[in-house]
Amino acid sequence: MKSSLRRKLLYSYIAVTVLILAGVSVAISALLREHFLASKQQELVNKGFELGRVVESYQDGRIDYGQFTNFINAVDTFLDARVWVIDTSRKVVAISSPRRGGPGMGHGPGVGIGPGGPGMGMGPGGPGMMGGGMLQRNLAAEFEPVFSGQVVTRSFHHPFYDEDMLIVAVPLAKEDGTVLGAVVLNSPVGGINQFLLQLYYYIGGIGLLALLVTVLIARFLARGITNPLKDMEQSAAAMARGDYNTRIRIQSDDEVGELGKSLNTLAKELARFASDTARTEKLRRDFVANISHELRTPLTVIRGYTEALLDGTITGSDQAEKCHSIMRDETVRLERLINRLLDLSRLQAQSASLEMEVLPLAAIAQSVTAMLKQRADQAGVALGAALPATGSDIRGNGDRLTQLLLILLDNALKFTPAGGEVTVSIVREGEQVALSIADTGVGIPQEDLPFIWERFYKADKSHTRAAAGTGLGLAIAKEIVDRHGACAEVTSELGAGSSFRIVFPAA
Repeated sequence: MKSSLRRKLLYSYIAVTVLILAGVSVAISALLREHFLASKQQELVNKGFELGRVVESYQDGRIDYGQFTNFINAVDTFLDARVWVIDTSRKVVAISSPRRGGPGMGHGPGVGIGPGGPGMGMGPGGPGMMGGGMLQRNLAAEFEPVFSGQVVTRSFHHPFYDEDMLIVAVPLAKEDGTVLGAVVLNSPVGGINQFLLQLYYYIGGIGLLALLVTVLIARFLARGITNPLKDMEQSAAAMARGDYNTRIRIQSDDEVGELGKSLNTLAKELARFASDTARTEKLRRDFVANISHELRTPLTVIRGYTEALLDGTITGSDQAEKCHSIMRDETVRLERLINRLLDLSRLQAQSASLEMEVLPLAAIAQSVTAMLKQRADQAGVALGAALPATGSDIRGNGDRLTQLLLILLDNALKFTPAGGEVTVSIVREGEQVALSIADTGVGIPQEDLPFIWERFYKADKSHTRAAAGTGLGLAIAKEIVDRHGACAEVTSELGAGSSFRIVFPAA
């Protein structure tokens, strides 16, 4: 799998981290700026009213000019705010100067403070600042509401000091509400900007560290996602080539892990399907070969004897009778083979229903045992039965159950030598009824046990005529077992015998 997905995930994590850091930085800086400005503004408002009382004391003569000057300069130094005093004519009559020197030394070309001036009698009423009436017009525009008794706050780039400032204007009012002027406090905000700049540096440093950690984590997470996907791609490619043995390493229990488990399950199922398909194909080929063999042998015999009779090779009546007997036996053999094939086909057709009824399995076993008793005695085999009087009822089809017992007992007698034993037993096991047919015959090789239920399968691979049977009996028996909802188990040991155990649901 290409690494583009990993890069996309990595870039996505980085982009999200950068956006979050930028958003947090902007939000924090805006919050801190507003907090500092609000605190500073409130402080300036409080000091503005205190200055108003000092100005009133100076007007009333309670303090002299030097005390007044020292106070506003001290306020300037303490608050880092330039103090202006404006009269009702909108003229600046006093400006603070934190530098030590003579009267009238302000921060700019402003008027100094002196006794006996016009307006409020605080200064010489000079021409103002910024040349002529420009300052007066600006003040009138910016602080006009203060002369109506309102507190005015502004934040802008001050043209006189040439820097950004927070400005608070407080009215100078008498007890009767008459406004005599205003005190304007001009506080530079450069300190706040410097603090925010340092904050940005800190946030930037932390952001770079967080970005580095994010990259490392993102690489780890992306690898955890893309590596399993790469394994899945390789597994899918292998399955497309017909290789179903590739497995995905499951490293997590999340959705990716579940997808890997699903693909592993799919690979197992496909491997099983391929194995079953190959096995089915082999069975098909074996079936064709077996049925061809089973049909060819009797047909060859019949044709040979027929030609011998027709061309006069066989002339004696005894020889002709013997030929006719052999031809009859081979015809019966063919008929039995065809009937069993048709019988197996009917059983395998699920649409063909069986008439079911409650039957005592012990009675059916007793009847079949009695039918084969004479044959067992002739073969020198002891045929016995251990059957319960009650408790063996099952739902089944009597004809098919009889056929099942005949097939199993026929095989047991066929492969049990003289002096051996064949035993039929039935046991009630809770809600089940178990039928067992055990013999002391030649046994079945372990490698053949998984295939004994298949059509035409014989433990004797020679297909000699001495190995009597069509190879369809157990295939039919298995179909009967399945149609009755039962299950079959087989155990065997070479030279010691075999045991077939069929477990039915009890009625």
